Amino acid sequence: MASKMLLVDGNSLMHRAFHALPVMTSDSGEYTNALHGFMMMLLRVIADEKPDLCAVAFDRHAPTFRHLKYEAYKAGRTPTPDELRPQFASVRDVLSEMHIRIIEMDGYEADDILGTLSLMCEEKGIDNLIITGDRDAFQLAGPHTTVLYTRQGIKDTERVTPEFIREKWNLSPVQLIDMKGLMGDTSDNYPGVPGVGEKTAQKLIERYGSVESVLDHADADQKGKLRERLLEGRASALESKWLATIERHAPLGIAPEDCPLHNLKDGAGILARLQLRQVSARLETLSEAEDILVSIHVPEAGECELLTLPDFSARLDALSADIIAVSLGTHLCVASNDGTNIALRLGGDLIDPGVSDEEAASLLQPLLNRAKLIVLHDLKRLLGQGFAFPGAVFDVMLAGYLLNPQRRSFSLTSLCAEAQLPLNEDQPAGTMLRLYAVQHNQLRKDGMEKLYHDIELPLARVLHDMERAGILTDEEALRALSERFNAHIESLMAGIRELAGEELNVNSPKQLGTFLFETLGLPGGKKTKTGWSTSADALEAIQDEHPLVRQVLEYRKYAKLKSTYVDALLRLRDREGRIHTSFDQTATVTGRISSLEPNLQNIPVRTTLGREIRRAFIARPGWQLVDADYSQIELRVLAHMSGDHVMIDAFRRGQDIHARTAAEVYGVPLEEVTPEMRSSSKAVNFGIVYGISDFGLARGIGVSRAEASEFIRRYFARYPDVKRYLDSCVALGSTQGYVTTYFNRRRYLPELSDRSYSIRQFGERAAMNSPIQGTAADIIKLAMIRVHEALGEQSFSARLILQVHDELIVEAPDDEAQAAASLLKACMETIVSLDVPLVAEVNIGHSWYDCK
Repeated sequence: MASKMLLVDGNSLMHRAFHALPVMTSDSGEYTNALHGFMMMLLRVIADEKPDLCAVAFDRHAPTFRHLKYEAYKAGRTPTPDELRPQFASVRDVLSEMHIRIIEMDGYEADDILGTLSLMCEEKGIDNLIITGDRDAFQLAGPHTTVLYTRQGIKDTERVTPEFIREKWNLSPVQLIDMKGLMGDTSDNYPGVPGVGEKTAQKLIERYGSVESVLDHADADQKGKLRERLLEGRASALESKWLATIERHAPLGIAPEDCPLHNLKDGAGILARLQLRQVSARLETLSEAEDILVSIHVPEAGECELLTLPDFSARLDALSADIIAVSLGTHLCVASNDGTNIALRLGGDLIDPGVSDEEAASLLQPLLNRAKLIVLHDLKRLLGQGFAFPGAVFDVMLAGYLLNPQRRSFSLTSLCAEAQLPLNEDQPAGTMLRLYAVQHNQLRKDGMEKLYHDIELPLARVLHDMERAGILTDEEALRALSERFNAHIESLMAGIRELAGEELNVNSPKQLGTFLFETLGLPGGKKTKTGWSTSADALEAIQDEHPLVRQVLEYRKYAKLKSTYVDALLRLRDREGRIHTSFDQTATVTGRISSLEPNLQNIPVRTTLGREIRRAFIARPGWQLVDADYSQIELRVLAHMSGDHVMIDAFRRGQDIHARTAAEVYGVPLEEVTPEMRSSSKAVNFGIVYGISDFGLARGIGVSRAEASEFIRRYFARYPDVKRYLDSCVALGSTQGYVTTYFNRRRYLPELSDRSYSIRQFGERAAMNSPIQGTAADIIKLAMIRVHEALGEQSFSARLILQVHDELIVEAPDDEAQAAASLLKACMETIVSLDVPLVAEVNIGHSWYDCK
């Protein structure tokens, strides 16, 4: 018997996809954005869930049995947009070519078809998953039926089960029909009982069990307006319940077994004609390779055969296994799950020349094109070496990062050592297959498969393209800036000499420490094994003790800016003047991306000279930079994850969150908030995200520790759900050993059980911050993937070139800049559905500086 059926609400998913994606057309002018989104989600769910059966239900443009009884049913709905209407025919054509069963019936809605099929599955013990954006389908949830609810867009989904419904409403799935009977449904245009909302309806059904029972007890149990409304709305409530009930016995004439999922690849031709390249690629890679785990047979690493070029080439040509592991080091090594394990020497010498990386890429490419799954280490690096991976890949480095982001190294040697797998470092491909099996199972066990496949893996390709593109720099501006920095640094040194009254080498920690704490006798000095500490923290703690200390801190800041950025940028420019930073996916425990050579994440923006560095990053002639920056994304994530209604309300109203916080904490009307009040509240808002202490806040806003403590107390009194959420993060981190982001990224927290109080305090701050910072990082990654996809799908010349924290930069021709800005904003603001809106502020300019 089949194990799983996929049931798709075609109309709902098409509308979701249409509104989630910018308008797209093929060269022939056919609209394709809804079709693209529909197919991408369908294929992703098929890949994730691996169903045996599948059916897609559509509404027909004809009255249903509900219209015959209630003429106003669904009246007043907005007409289908002209750009969407023809895509319904296109999606039917594509589904037909892929042999996916399409079902539609006169007199019935798609919901009724899905409800009937899901009941058949329930009765036969077939697990089934219903994909829909219609909450009415929640009533169908059952022991074998899960609803995959598309909350917004095509990637933000929620799995609705009877347990989910019980936890959220304390009702059974069928009682949601009764709740709808009382509260009505504005989208379907039936009233329920006028004046009864969701909360009241839920409480009544929770108490009485059904609409009928609520109405029967209304006269005796209810009072006032509610009693009056229930008595007057009896007929409407019963009719609304009838309208809300999905018909589960529609005369389909089709059984689940009549909807097999097979030969999907027959749809490749129509996808190519419609120029849905990304959908075509996903269809091509759709396979069951990810399930082939226990059957993987790999010889011991020592059995790897070292071959000559002709023999190696011949063995590659004959290889037809499902899963291939490829490694590139001193040898080009290939292993497969059918037992093949061969190697070819790379580089070499005059006697035994081997092959070059370029020759290796050319030699391997036919195999990479036909394999169902390629296992490798560091996809981004291999893409940079000229390899192309058109099919599915599994990157053991990225998987290792998700499974243990705290590790110091993600080298293959380190990953295999942790998995206790023996490794021949010259010929490691065979062991990589074993590592793949271990990691795949662990990702599935930890619930991170979706995070891996939807975020980290596709992001590697995006980062590779961004690195290759680079960003143009203005040499003249950099040299002028270098001179300005030199002048400022010399002025600071002159001031230091004058204050010291002698020549003082501030670059020598020993000399500086001796002068500050012995010659000047400043208090608060701390000695280390090598002398007085002159770290930034040590100097900041005593900066008010002597003006020279502040001068030294200023000198260090600008000396570092000059060497790290201005001089480094001049050195790192390529022949065309572009900088190609290296993005690192595995450098942070929270999921944030970092960059190296140069580190563009740390270019300061709070000082005038620091901001001036951005003036040197420019667009080429005839092009513009389009910059989009998420507004207060971490606070918005905090509002969503804590569920704090005050903070959510402020964001939904578009209010200044710092002013609103000041009004709440100081107890004054919003219009009476002073700049000083707002500034203090801003420090608390951002500090709360990082687990700020009263000591840290006091130092940050220049008040006493007691005043800071009182401010934090008042803050949590006004935002109690934020306090509860942060406390729950610490508690959860302590009990299970880790905390998770919205997308299930883990951060392990051994610090929470450490003997040291200071280390435990750090662990508590990390427990509070990591889910928020990590979720924000995941959101920007998803936005990068979508922007990259959308620019390619719509044949823009514009390209994504830079990511810095919550900011994305696209380089676009002058005539595409406005369209690219609109696309960037739309992608970033709709990438995920939170309880508060995401806001991206977009600017266009010739330089990065001009965009701010």
